[in-house]
Formats: sequence, C-alpha cells, structure tokens
Amino acid sequence: MKNIELKVKVPNFHKVIKLLKKLGAKRQHSLEQIDTYFHSPCGRLKTREINQQSQELIYYQRPDLRESKISTYKVITLNPAELELTKNILGRLYQKWVVVKKNRDLWLFKHTRVHLDNVQKLGYFIELETVANEIDIRSARREHNAIIRELQLLHFKRISHSYSDLLAARSNKIQHNRKAN
Repeated sequence: MKNIELKVKVPNFHKVIKLLKKLGAKRQHSLEQIDTYFHSPCGRLKTREINQQSQELIYYQRPDLRESKISTYKVITLNPAELELTKNILGRLYQKWVVVKKNRDLWLFKHTRVHLDNVQKLGYFIELETVANEIDIRSARREHNAIIRELQLLHFKRISHSYSDLLAARSNKIQHNRKAN
C-alpha cells in the first residue's frame, strides 16, 4: 500500500472542521488508538489497538521530511491473542520503544483520509493521507495539494517526524532536564 502524507501541528480543530465541511468531507468516526512502537532496523514497526475492539500490526517506511512525502505500508489485522503474542515476540526481537496514545477523528474526502489527532503529551495535529493505490501518483498529488490549500494547512508548522519520534524526544528532554537538576 502507498499514500502521500503530511502532518501539521495546530492549536485546535475549530477552523479546520468548518473547512472540512465546506469541502464536502465526511466525518467517519472517532477512534481511541494505542500504538506500541518497537525499535526496528529499518522503517517503523508498531502494534495498534483501536477502541479496545480491534488490533493491527503495522509496518511502514517513509522519509522524515516536513513536506508531503510518500509512505509505503503494510497492515495485518490481529485478534487479541495474536496481539499479545506479537507484542511479546517483537519486544524480545526489537525491544519496545515508545507507546503513543491518541484520540483520532477520521474524515474522508475522495481518496484522502484526514486525521484530527489529539495526541497525549503532544497536543493537536492534522494528518493527511492520500491513498495512491487506486489512482496514479500524479492524480493523488493533485488531490493532496488541493486539500492542503482548501484546509489552509500551509499556515501551520509542518512536522517531519512520527508521533513516536516526537514523544521519544520529549521523554529524552525531560530525563535530561531531571539529570541536570
């Protein structure tokens, strides 16, 4: 699977929700997600628990760029027993790294998922993911760029790293400050 991604930091979601409605995007549902990341020799590897009802193993690769970037990924659905076994095995092979907890409001417009994410300890973010499997990459880029313009996302700080990187950096900074005092 392949998509084009962009992440921006926002103070809140009020304005973008109005713009999403004006655009004609459809709100799907709210999700409570817990992502457990593992140290991986290449790419990113995590398990995801969704609304305490479903589980996934997710592997993805993408560059750490502030601009829109192409991400390739694979998602495998797990049952609860498989989730625990997978976490145990990955913990032994790669070591658990960081746990990201977020509330995600999912909106859809054409081939694009718009995530309004409230990430615990990090704040509010908007993620665009334009799926580039059913349409060619040029069409996906056009759609992606049009949504960026319509939602006025270039006014916000673009984020190059994953939530896991941001949370780990925050944790390291806090630990460093504690050692200094």
